[in-house]
Amino acid sequence: MNKEKAAVPALLKIIKAALIACALGVALVAVFAFVMQKRILDIEAVPYVNAGIKLVCALAAALIACRGANERALVLGGISAGAYMFVSFIVFSLISGGFSLGTSLMLDFGICILAGMVTGMIHNLRS
Repeated sequence: MNKEKAAVPALLKIIKAALIACALGVALVAVFAFVMQKRILDIEAVPYVNAGIKLVCALAAALIACRGANERALVLGGISAGAYMFVSFIVFSLISGGFSLGTSLMLDFGICILAGMVTGMIHNLRS
């Protein structure tokens, strides 16, 4: 019974972290779109900035989820980063009007989960 009670706050932390990171991602994409409109950056920068935005948001999700966690920060970080990728995939697919699954999406999931786990490990080392 105690494990079930402990799982609910962790799940809520993960959902909250994923939603906040997704909102951050939408805001960063809007800022990048404004920068592209002003022609400050070329079109060649899009894949690099896109990967950077995903990584920053995955790290933010992991940091939010790991805050206050004494144990299992590695797991919380990885799951929250994966949850962020899932939520952002749904949101941006709805915005674009189509779902496209591919190898690059799976690589993005893996990289974000790995980044979240590393963030959780660093959080454990610092506390």
